[in-house]
Amino acid sequence: MPTPAGYFFEHLAVIFGATAGPLAARGKPIDLFGVIVLGLVSAMGGGTLRDVLLDQPVYWVHDSSFLLSAFVAAVLSFVFIRRLQKHGDWLQIPDAFSLAFVTMLGTARTLSLGHAIPVCVLMGVMTGVAGGMIRDVMLQEIPILFRPSVYLYATAAACGSIVFLAGQWLTLPRPLNLVLGAAVILTLRLAAIRWRIHLPALEKDL
Repeated sequence: MPTPAGYFFEHLAVIFGATAGPLAARGKPIDLFGVIVLGLVSAMGGGTLRDVLLDQPVYWVHDSSFLLSAFVAAVLSFVFIRRLQKHGDWLQIPDAFSLAFVTMLGTARTLSLGHAIPVCVLMGVMTGVAGGMIRDVMLQEIPILFRPSVYLYATAAACGSIVFLAGQWLTLPRPLNLVLGAAVILTLRLAAIRWRIHLPALEKDL
């Protein structure tokens, strides 16, 4: 049974993920049903993969309120996005929030099952990025993780996961650690978007 803080974070993650799905579909001939599918995949793909790999009950099957949250968020996003101007990269903002919350939950869930620290970090990052990657593949796009113009994506997730685990090692309250880890991911991700911060590339002209 998740803690109240974890439950709240998981709903926030689903809402932001479901918002990022329709944003990724802008400019493509996709109807409302397709937008809802993309929202659900983006919101819950990472958590589903996490639970399957950890041999745990899939969280949205166990609690269907997550499906409802994702559905409502996707529909509202569809209505709102139709009124947006077509230029501007709005996707990266809700995607950054989704990445932060989902990564924290993946890390916390793995740690609660007694897995080693490296496994917790890896599962946290994978949970954070998998939904967006599946969404992009469905849209026949290069997954956001591999785009040169997307800065400090998995790196930000790994840093936030490590901060959360450090807080747990220091026996700080788990809700505080969730907030601190998510804040680190958001700070790094949004700063990287603003100032185009990135890791060194293999090819110098990238």
